[in-house]
Amino acid sequence: MGAQRWFRWAPVLAALAALPLLGDSLLSFRHLEGADQVSGALGMVARVALLLTAVLALRGYDLVVRGPDRGTLDLHPVPPVAYARARLCRAALEATPAVAAALVFLLPLLQTPALLVAGAVLLLSAAAAGVGLGVGINLAAPGLGADRGMAGVLDAVRGTNPRVQAALLWAPAAALFLGGIGVLGATAALEAALAGRWWAWLGGGLPLVGAALGVRLAHTDGNTLARLPAVLGEVEASWAASESAEEGAAVYLDWVVPRLPAQWRLETLRVLRHGWRGERGWVSLSFVGSALAAAAGFSDPSRSTAATLVVLTTAAAVGLVGPRLRAREPEWLMRALPAPGRSLAVGVSLWLWMQPVVLLTAAAMAVRNGPSAADVFVRGEGGVFALALLGARLPTAGYAAVAGLVVAAGAFS
Repeated sequence: MGAQRWFRWAPVLAALAALPLLGDSLLSFRHLEGADQVSGALGMVARVALLLTAVLALRGYDLVVRGPDRGTLDLHPVPPVAYARARLCRAALEATPAVAAALVFLLPLLQTPALLVAGAVLLLSAAAAGVGLGVGINLAAPGLGADRGMAGVLDAVRGTNPRVQAALLWAPAAALFLGGIGVLGATAALEAALAGRWWAWLGGGLPLVGAALGVRLAHTDGNTLARLPAVLGEVEASWAASESAEEGAAVYLDWVVPRLPAQWRLETLRVLRHGWRGERGWVSLSFVGSALAAAAGFSDPSRSTAATLVVLTTAAAVGLVGPRLRAREPEWLMRALPAPGRSLAVGVSLWLWMQPVVLLTAAAMAVRNGPSAADVFVRGEGGVFALALLGARLPTAGYAAVAGLVVAAGAFS
């Protein structure tokens, strides 16, 4: 439970770590003056706001379609108003870490109060739009699909799907589109407001119109709410009919297993499944670290040392999955089911999980400066190989100490 709480706030930590690495790209407006600075700053905030709206809108879809309370609709008659409010409140509560991470990007605007206020208005209204539209459009989709007034629109996009199913399938795209239009319109209005047109400040809340629409749609009637489980069941049944048993059990990177030597396959597959299902947060750090390292290298091609340090630090954190998995496995079970290649399978799995942070960082840097990308790739792969071997053999305490030496040696050599 403690680890889950920590990972919940990981976006804030990632934003704080990324901010100093973005000086020459996302934060380049700081070197400008006047209208150019205003335009650059609002452009930066708009990018963050679009991402925030998209994340929260998709999370709203997840809550409505895949959420843990969805089964309640299958078994009990639920008051529509109470259910809609519960979904909206939960979506707003779960949005807190993402909103806090987005607000971190306002720190460079602290010395320009007008820009700071404009940025805060844009981000908070974008967050409201993401929550409202993400929940509202998905809850209302079955009712909209059955509405004769929507028949022409749905017939143009539904393909072979019935209209009600098409409405549900297209609901996330509609939420993203409306949220994006609101953010772009608000950005233009705030730029006009900062240029002296005071009345344009009202346009900064344009995404709130989308939020209000989403809240209104979320308060749907009982017939629409009762129809939702049936529509979802039809969609899931069609997927289940085309999905094989192997696809249902698939986990991240298990497609590599058939390409390994035969004696490694079974144990490596077990480790990949155990790690992805039991330690997904730690494994996913590789993608977070790759974004931070790529930001460091892409902002300034001369920052190969900084990028390598982020790469190896992230890889060292991912390497902790090895000791954590061993700590979860009872000793009696390991003795009862001996596997001579267990350590090798853990090492291979750790190496695979660490690859995104090296490859994505090197690819991003290659776009800006080829030689520095090669340097990061060579030092990163050397460090990753050593960290994978250590994670496959050492306990947590010993691994942490030695991994620190590997990170320092690889980054500063």
